[in-house]
Amino acid sequence: MTGRKMSLLEFWRSKRERGALLVRANQLRLLPSQLKQLLGDSGVRAGLQNSRVASLLPPVGTEVFRRFTPTSLEEIQQRHEAEEKEQERRKKMEEVAEKEQPKPASDLEAGKLLPFIYGDPPPELLKTPLEELDPFYQSQKMFLVLGEGNMVHRFNAEPSCYLLSPFNPLRTIAIKILLHFLFNLFIMLTVLTNCALMVLSDPPAWTQTLQYLFTAIYTFEAIVKIVSRGFCVGKFTFLRDPWNWLDVMVIILAFLSEFTDLFSVLSLASRVLKIIPVIPGMKATVGAFIQSVKRLADVIVLLVLGLCVLSLMCMHLFMGSLRNKCVILPGQSNRTYYQPDDYPLYSTNQTGSSDFDFSNYINRMENYYFLPGQIDPLLCGNSSDSGVCPEGYTCIRGGRNPNYGFTSYDSFGWSLLSQVRLMTQDFWDNLMMLTLRSSGKPYLTVFLLVVFPGSFCLLSLFLAVVVMAFCEQEEAVVTAAKRKEEEFKQIVEALKKRGEEEQAACRTEHSENQNGEDEQKQTAMKESGNQSSCPPCCLVLLKWNCCSCWRWCKQRLHAFVMNPFFDLVIVICLILNTLHMATQHYPMTLEFECHWSVAHLVFTAIFAAEMVLKILALDPYGYFQVGWNTFESILVLFSLIHLSLADVWSVPWIPIALRVLRLARWWPSFNMFLGIIWRSIRKVTLLLFIMVFFFTVVGTQLFGQNYKDCVCRIAADCELPRWHMTNFFSTFVVIFRVLCGEWVEIMWDCMEVSGQTTCLVFCMTVVIIGNLLILNVFLTLLLNSFILVAPEEKDENNLHKALEWIKIWILALLGKKNPVNPDHTGVDSKEDNRKEYLALNLVMSDQPVSEDKVLSGNHSNQTSSDHNIKPQRVPIATAEVDIEFKTPEDKEQEKKCDDVQKPTEDHEDHEGNTPEDCCSDNTSQGAGRVWSNIRRACFLIVQHKYFESFIIIIIVLSSVALMFEDVHLHQRQVLKKVVETADQVFTYLFLLEMLLKWIAYGLKKYFTNAWCWLDFLILDVFMVSLMADVLGFSGIGAIQFLRTLRALGPLRALSRFPGLRLVVEVLVRTIPPLFDMLLVCLTVWLVFSLLGVDMFAGKFYYCFNDTSEEYFLPEVVNNKSDCFSLIMENFSDVRWKNLKINYDNVPNGYISLLHLAASADWMDLLYAAVDARMVEDQPVYEHNVLMHLYFICFFIIGSFFIFTFFIRAIIDHLQREKFGRKHIFMTEEQHKYSKCLKDRFSRNPQAPTPRPQNQGRARLFDLVTGRYFEFFMMGIICLNMVILMVETYDQSYEADHILYWFHFTFILIFLIEFILKISAFGQRYFADGLNVLDFVLLVMCVISLFLADLMEKYFVSPTAFSMLRLVRVARILCLIRYARGIQKLLTAFVGLLPALFNIGLVLLLLMVTFSIFGMFNFAYVKREAMIDDMFNFETFWNSMICVFMISTTSGWGGMLYPMMNNPPDCDPYAEHPGSMVRGDCGNPTVGIIFFVTFVCLSYLLVVHLYLTVILETLNSEDTEMLSDDDLQRFYKTWSKFDPNASQFIPYSKLSDFCDALQDPLRIPKPNTIKLIHMDLPLFPGDKIHCVDVFLTLAAQVLGESAEMDTLKARMEEKFTTNSSKVSNEPISSTLRRKQEEVAAKVIQRAYRKGLMQCGDGGEMAAESEDGGGGVSGV
Repeated sequence: MTGRKMSLLEFWRSKRERGALLVRANQLRLLPSQLKQLLGDSGVRAGLQNSRVASLLPPVGTEVFRRFTPTSLEEIQQRHEAEEKEQERRKKMEEVAEKEQPKPASDLEAGKLLPFIYGDPPPELLKTPLEELDPFYQSQKMFLVLGEGNMVHRFNAEPSCYLLSPFNPLRTIAIKILLHFLFNLFIMLTVLTNCALMVLSDPPAWTQTLQYLFTAIYTFEAIVKIVSRGFCVGKFTFLRDPWNWLDVMVIILAFLSEFTDLFSVLSLASRVLKIIPVIPGMKATVGAFIQSVKRLADVIVLLVLGLCVLSLMCMHLFMGSLRNKCVILPGQSNRTYYQPDDYPLYSTNQTGSSDFDFSNYINRMENYYFLPGQIDPLLCGNSSDSGVCPEGYTCIRGGRNPNYGFTSYDSFGWSLLSQVRLMTQDFWDNLMMLTLRSSGKPYLTVFLLVVFPGSFCLLSLFLAVVVMAFCEQEEAVVTAAKRKEEEFKQIVEALKKRGEEEQAACRTEHSENQNGEDEQKQTAMKESGNQSSCPPCCLVLLKWNCCSCWRWCKQRLHAFVMNPFFDLVIVICLILNTLHMATQHYPMTLEFECHWSVAHLVFTAIFAAEMVLKILALDPYGYFQVGWNTFESILVLFSLIHLSLADVWSVPWIPIALRVLRLARWWPSFNMFLGIIWRSIRKVTLLLFIMVFFFTVVGTQLFGQNYKDCVCRIAADCELPRWHMTNFFSTFVVIFRVLCGEWVEIMWDCMEVSGQTTCLVFCMTVVIIGNLLILNVFLTLLLNSFILVAPEEKDENNLHKALEWIKIWILALLGKKNPVNPDHTGVDSKEDNRKEYLALNLVMSDQPVSEDKVLSGNHSNQTSSDHNIKPQRVPIATAEVDIEFKTPEDKEQEKKCDDVQKPTEDHEDHEGNTPEDCCSDNTSQGAGRVWSNIRRACFLIVQHKYFESFIIIIIVLSSVALMFEDVHLHQRQVLKKVVETADQVFTYLFLLEMLLKWIAYGLKKYFTNAWCWLDFLILDVFMVSLMADVLGFSGIGAIQFLRTLRALGPLRALSRFPGLRLVVEVLVRTIPPLFDMLLVCLTVWLVFSLLGVDMFAGKFYYCFNDTSEEYFLPEVVNNKSDCFSLIMENFSDVRWKNLKINYDNVPNGYISLLHLAASADWMDLLYAAVDARMVEDQPVYEHNVLMHLYFICFFIIGSFFIFTFFIRAIIDHLQREKFGRKHIFMTEEQHKYSKCLKDRFSRNPQAPTPRPQNQGRARLFDLVTGRYFEFFMMGIICLNMVILMVETYDQSYEADHILYWFHFTFILIFLIEFILKISAFGQRYFADGLNVLDFVLLVMCVISLFLADLMEKYFVSPTAFSMLRLVRVARILCLIRYARGIQKLLTAFVGLLPALFNIGLVLLLLMVTFSIFGMFNFAYVKREAMIDDMFNFETFWNSMICVFMISTTSGWGGMLYPMMNNPPDCDPYAEHPGSMVRGDCGNPTVGIIFFVTFVCLSYLLVVHLYLTVILETLNSEDTEMLSDDDLQRFYKTWSKFDPNASQFIPYSKLSDFCDALQDPLRIPKPNTIKLIHMDLPLFPGDKIHCVDVFLTLAAQVLGESAEMDTLKARMEEKFTTNSSKVSNEPISSTLRRKQEEVAAKVIQRAYRKGLMQCGDGGEMAAESEDGGGGVSGV
């Protein structure tokens, strides 16, 4: 077996070597002379006789490429018969093993290029049947055909369709047609044309005729394939290729669609999929995708199981709760909840009021309370912390569920759909808000502790498996490239040796000639390529060499444009132009607009002059040879067109905004980002586009007509909604939105108009295939492009040279020494290169860590020398380790120093507990001694472990006190007094802590620690706030804002826990490497922001009626003037408003782009852009639907590619952090604990229960420990789970009765299981944790079954007992031991729990901090958008719910809207009863900073969470671990077969012994072949030793790993003194014995056959002699 596979970080670090290896492997070629010698020299073959290459080469002296003739077919038939006889003979002799079966050569597979060892075939042999080159197929009826580019094609030599032999002219012509590039091009154009016609919404009549033509072409293609390959009999025939099934489907569906419209959709869909096989390279991409999907089998099982458990849990918790609505009832009452029985007057079973139907009344929509603009009634609850109905309404359960009834927990199916929403985080905030409003806020724990971590666990493991599959595919490609390179080296070595034997004196010359030939060949190819790309006649026009005067001018211009300062001036102009474009805003004054236009003309003239100068200096031929020059010339051309047409036609601003991209020419990171986009838009993007096109065509055909016919079901005005599928473009936008992760709202509308089943299947197919698979594969392949697109090491560009020269001149003017001294290469040169290294640190991701140490060498040496002058005897407290981020070596040295300096209980001497002398020269007497004693006492206090625990408690209590400062504190005077007093006490305690540390450590040591600085600044905030309250200045605005900064108090806990401190250090070290990436992101977003300002500035305004909350139609109000006319007519409720998120200037554009990239509620922005017309015009519904393309481009480039670039930078940083460390986010103690968790999870810690001696109990023991009993109980548990799934909210009484007896039966079965196990195990039954869990659950289920009514009435709700039945499903986890893949994934995840705890706790502290800050700043904002009576910042827990939703970047835009209110959208003088605060307006600046900061920080933490799981899962070893318990079980099983303890057993018992073992050492029967190939040594008496058996079995589990070597050494050391094995040497082995037995059988058969032949011959001779007259005997 193989050892440990390469981890992801090792895979990432070797990206440069792998890229170079793949390039080298693709360029391997043999010269014609070498190829001739390889194929015709037997000496070279002798040197390659043991290699794989020798088996692929033809015999010496024969032609490589031989035509396939009838003689060839006869030879194949003879070889085939001989091989069949040999296989039958070996089968009889039992010599054939599965590993010895011959396999096809991977290099000669169909569809691959011909290997380089064969050279190029003659042109006349292309597309001609040839004899097989693969030895595997040489004995089979196959022949080879080489197509374009030496592509290998393999055909069956049997008669095609039993009629056409391989030599039939018709079949030969069909083969030539099939492999001709014009035929493939014709089919490709046909498919693309067919797909293009599908885009038409209302196709003309003549397109139907074209459909018949397309069908005829597809039929002709299939006939050609069948004639050339055969239909289905034999390998490589038509139907043996799955892609040809698609052709059959296309033809059959085309004919069926002529008779019925049922198959028209399938016909169109199958034609779309034909794009994949006709495009070169797409089959391989699809194959890679399918291979990655196969690896998902284990995680999909885990995913489905987890979703089912969570769905059952939520179904039993929230069943029917979403039906609670606010209903107005006849008559007023103070009661908040009513039942039909409470109203006998309205009950239908009462006489006198039989005409009133209460059920019908509460189900009528007009009796519900609706919020403005909502289509669903307001939900409510009956607990104290759930939603409250307005006055006059009461909460009653009735009607349907929200969102057309599709958001529900009433059955398992709808609950499962809700869990899929939660897992994909699509509109999940709405689901949580509805659930909490109807059930109560305490159920937030279900989402916080179960759903969110559960979804995170499942999704992270899912992504880990996808990345793992990608790494394995890449590793296989690299392995094949290595093998190809090694074979090439073997051939070259063999050729060299042969050359040395023939011409010993010309070895060096031979290699030089060979290199010369390569260079000459490459030069000739380049020259021929240049000549072919540019004919000589064109060179006269493109190269301007008129006269000597012109050439002199050209030289001067060339020197001018190639001067570094010319590039510097251009870069400065680009930066100034970018800043100039960023100043555009709305509204602009006429003067500013005039100046802006003049500046635009100036910059355009500058860039046009640059282009002209470069063309004159370099000639057109040289100028356009550089890609950047071509790009710049295109921009200049479009800029001139824009200027010329600006007054005539509104030309888009795109080419002008793209000037920013020119900076990538001098910016390596930006250049790499653009190169990544260019290289990625080739294979995987094309596959993604094909899938989008496929689902678009299918969606349009399936649901287009339904949207038109049933639109009134989803729109009150019976007009099509914005998201529909009636035409191709609208469906394309819908599919793109689904792929972006927002699918559930689309599905609701679709199910309402087209039926639930079809839409559910369609949408989930798009989600699964598109969102969860294709995008993940796209991400991994994109990471692969990052690996291969690593920037090359190039010389400094002109910009760097110019900046370096400026630096030299400035230093020279200042009179300083020239730092760039070529004669001095010491510290100065390192310091000079520091800036360049830091600038390229992120780009050059393969820079070694040692360079960082070289750059910091100066400071570290100086610091160490300073420390040596005066040793430090007072360390910082253990809980406040220095946060100065250094190299791992520096950390290790500091750790050693800290360990030496840290005082211990055993050595509390004077030196170890004495602070550093800082204020007195003499501390032995007088005041100095007193001061020294005071400092020593303070030092002992702050170093005591109880002091640190006390400070942690104070921090927690201080944070709790801050949580009570909500909007209700002013109404609770006692609590307010307590909180104010506690705030003062805690501030004094923190001040005392700081003073103690000042005295103990000294000011210098205290203020050189970053964590101490954090404590100091937070304490300053508390002190200023306290002094302001005392002096009466608390009402000042600056002081009030400073008081809100007290929310940073919980962050003091970060320095008190090593795990949290470690996470923060890693995150802080992540920021500098991400800075360059951040600049790239801002630059890319700047382009989109400039485009947005140009297209949408001033166009998002609209005229609005505040009273009716309705928009004016364009027929009523056309523009701003009409709206102001209405306002002047005293319509006070009319306003000309602007969208709060807009593109009126570049900063607002950035906020809008962040809103698009990191928020789920970006629809208002999209709708405003689609409806926009001209500046100051009233919007028109979907005026320009093509504006969707702007947002689509941003989602792809500005969001997806930027996110992937962000991930790449983080992985680069993490692999540097990982270098030299065991784990990134765990301390040493946590790493040891992680290993223990892995061992306990992956192994069985309990020793096996001994079998009882009593015969009856022994039989019960065998029964309950048997596999069949275990599988039976697992089946019962699964069946119990299925029965739980059957329950629904509105099920009948009969269903309740049946399910009750089902549950009773299950409880009875579990009770019988308990009785059997307790009888078999006795008291050992409770030694197993799963058994204890079963017992507790059994007791609970029995109690809930018989005492449910009593418990519900007096104790707890029966919902709790329904939840207890779900815990029984935990028994299914026992099946994990039989699923190795799932066990490996979960083992890696369990080992990550300490790291996830550290990151999760930092995220929790961050959420608490921002919750308190939000409560201090936004508690009184106006309730609108997503801020309502339950979800707001008025209390800490409400604020925590909001921050929790923001942490998943969901819905924060709806919370930002109220913060951006300004009058008249809010009332700055609004009063709040019981509070001195006035106004309900927000602070837009603080709100934007608050949300942007928290979104970025939480995003960074969540990304690290996912990457930690993925990296650790991939870093975990594939080999299993063997524990001491496995060894003990092995010996116990051995003792049964070796009762005398001789350490030997007969070889005949080995098969039974290996079958009796337990996993992972067990080899079940039939195991004879495996045991033979183990080649165990045999001792006298045909016996085998226990050590040999154990080590051989362990090697099957561990492979070639370090643990196996350790285990082998341990076993050999243990049995060294064992004389039984030392005295007996092996006489044979199991494999040799089997070979001897086979050889003996062969000899015996041959001997018997000879005897029989001799006996028959003697008898015939005797008979002939007797017939001849007889012979006298002697």
